[in-house]
Amino acid sequence: MSEAHARPTDSTPPAAGSRWSFQIATLLGIPIRVHVTFLILLVWFGTMAAATNRDARTELAFVLGVFGCVVLHELGHAAMAKRFGVRTREIVLYPIGGVARLERIPGGVAELLIALAGPFVNVVLVALGAAVLAARGIPPSMSIAFPWEGAGLGQKLLWANLMLVLFNMIPAFPMDGGRVLRGLLSISLGQDRATRIAALVGQMFAALFIVMGLWTMQFLLVFIGVFVFLGATQEAAFQRSRSAVAGRVARDAMISRFETLQPQDSLARAAEVLLATHQHDFPVLDAWARVAGVLPRGRLLEGLARSGGATAVLDVMERDPVVVPPDLPLDTVLQHLQADPSRPLLVVEDGKLVGMLTLENLSEFMVVAKQLPARA
Repeated sequence: MSEAHARPTDSTPPAAGSRWSFQIATLLGIPIRVHVTFLILLVWFGTMAAATNRDARTELAFVLGVFGCVVLHELGHAAMAKRFGVRTREIVLYPIGGVARLERIPGGVAELLIALAGPFVNVVLVALGAAVLAARGIPPSMSIAFPWEGAGLGQKLLWANLMLVLFNMIPAFPMDGGRVLRGLLSISLGQDRATRIAALVGQMFAALFIVMGLWTMQFLLVFIGVFVFLGATQEAAFQRSRSAVAGRVARDAMISRFETLQPQDSLARAAEVLLATHQHDFPVLDAWARVAGVLPRGRLLEGLARSGGATAVLDVMERDPVVVPPDLPLDTVLQHLQADPSRPLLVVEDGKLVGMLTLENLSEFMVVAKQLPARA
């Protein structure tokens, strides 16, 4: 499956990698990261193998092989996205699969092809695996219950790739099938209506999974149903937010009246400003009125607790604030703030600070924007 998060333009420092994940490689210029919960999966498989007298090394090799296939699946999305001018920020491996975080998700045919590229990679792997097994005279196991039970590593990986294709093509967000469905519908119905229909279809599948899981006591199916339902709901909400800011830029939503600090100001002075305003993040300007940093509320409180009010703002401020131009599209601003809600965006024009954007004020703008007539 894939998940989209936008990143600001090239003039903006990229956001940090996903939290609770660590980088293990870089492929095609894309950081490959593993979420810490993936290690729990490895421990669980090793423990279960030991408890059932199976070879733990073989079981772990199978898990790693599957996730190697998942990485190739996500690289398929990334390669196709690149053909449409969309860069991939990172690929993150979770116990339930992989996520390719794209800068943005284009609509229509582009989204359709990007979504299909991942499962296509697994189809190719199935074909290659079957050819290799046939060349070695090893037939794929055809056990009805578990095709890979008692089979070799190659047979298991063949069937695992087949399962990845079938699972990902379920027409429900956040699986690729949901994006394929939306891509097909959006060609004639538009992105908003296509998203509403695709989300509804996803929720219906989710309800079916939950009912079947409860009926058969297969709680993994219940978990998948809940996961799909939340994914479909989140995608619909995201599209509503994106529609509310369509055609608008950072200048339209930025805060233009705010307090600033200087590097030599004390934290006691910053605390006074915090208490006197509703502001939580304070741009720090040097003697030439240039952006030197930003002091978020959390850093201010930590600094006060650690070293007291006499400490200079310079010693605790963030020195690499995210700076964006006033004409940056708001959908890019929205996705960047959602990816890292704790970091405000400072709007700079001709070297001068002209505004600031936070997730809170952008959310308020979207509420108001929904009541305003659409721009031509």
